[in-house]
Amino acid sequence: MSARSLASGLLACQPSVVGSRALVVFLLLVAARVAAEAVPQTLVLRVGTSGDYAPFSFRDASGALTGFDVAVARRFGEDRGRPVVFEPFRWPDLIAQLRAGVFEVAMSGVTVRADRALFVGFTRPYAMSGAVAVIRAASGKKFRSVVDLDRDTVRIAVNRGGHLEQVARQRFVHAQLVSLENTALQSALARGEVDAVVSEAFEARTWTAAPFVILGPFTHDRKAYAVRRENGDLLRQMDDWLAAREADGWLNEQRRRWLGERAVRPPEQAGVEALVAALDLRLQLMPLVAAVKRREHLPIEDPGQEARVIERVHSAASAAGLQSDAVVDLFRIQMEAAKAVEHAAAGAAVPADVTLDDVRAAVAAASDQVIAELVRCQAWLVAPQLREQLSVTMRAGLTAPGAEPFVTRLLDALQHVPGVAPRP
Repeated sequence: MSARSLASGLLACQPSVVGSRALVVFLLLVAARVAAEAVPQTLVLRVGTSGDYAPFSFRDASGALTGFDVAVARRFGEDRGRPVVFEPFRWPDLIAQLRAGVFEVAMSGVTVRADRALFVGFTRPYAMSGAVAVIRAASGKKFRSVVDLDRDTVRIAVNRGGHLEQVARQRFVHAQLVSLENTALQSALARGEVDAVVSEAFEARTWTAAPFVILGPFTHDRKAYAVRRENGDLLRQMDDWLAAREADGWLNEQRRRWLGERAVRPPEQAGVEALVAALDLRLQLMPLVAAVKRREHLPIEDPGQEARVIERVHSAASAAGLQSDAVVDLFRIQMEAAKAVEHAAAGAAVPADVTLDDVRAAVAAASDQVIAELVRCQAWLVAPQLREQLSVTMRAGLTAPGAEPFVTRLLDALQHVPGVAPRP
């Protein structure tokens, strides 16, 4: 029996025949999987998703997978002629499963982080967000700000193994932290089992089962898609596709539907944010470079490596049609900022099996994305009316400690980058 006929037969069955609605849903999912597996495996796009993170990836009342990232994955697969198969993951296993090839790309509200970028590639960001603390409305007088939560008598719950667990452990060093599955957080707070939950701004706004109050955000985070490091072609395809969907307005339609009107942004703003995100990720990797150098007893200054980076940047900028000397000047300033960040990084740590070559490969990938976004942003970098927007985005978006003194110089350097003509 074909997957199509199996699905049709199941739909025609009464619950008493099949056993239960849950069983029907399960068997339909199996049928869909059978149909997908009949497609040549070189065409199937395996997408990792948590299914527990509204509004990015969650299950609706019927049990169907839905959300912003689910819609994006399906549209990307359709446009590329690649049937999509969704592979579930638990947050503690995200990077390990992606590296192991269980799926090619994770699309589930994944937050860009430098430690993750050591092992995976990130697309240009599609949403800006931040960590928030959610409390019961009845606790509003007791906890007037995020600071009030960092006490040893306060119990704070957070998604086990996700980005926000790391945020919570860094921000609330005195509170009692409780790590739970993401689907259990809202009910734990509503029942009074914890005093607060560390969530994310978009997710927290979907919690309507009880009267809650949101405090924050208190971080500056970016949502992007995480791609296997070995699959650079897919990363470039997704970046080009995301830029095209910014230009034709489709991504804004999805933002309006799933994330709200405040998440909508014009293409030029999306481009500027993507450029700043690439610059920032490169700087965020510097404390990890410093950590490896300290471990290996190597000096921060490495003139030979700097020369190799400049040579590589000059070649890549020329090939991209940019003013290569101007791009080199921009990267020289970045490298000055990088050394300042490295010197300021005292407490960073990296896994013992991560080498200096591994970290430098991640830095090189970030450099490639800077150049790619410079190409996309050429028309906007020289537009006088966008200078203030670029300045605001740079000052908010360059978050690495020690980078702030270099913002003005980076802004000035960006004005000289555009080449003969923007590339599509």
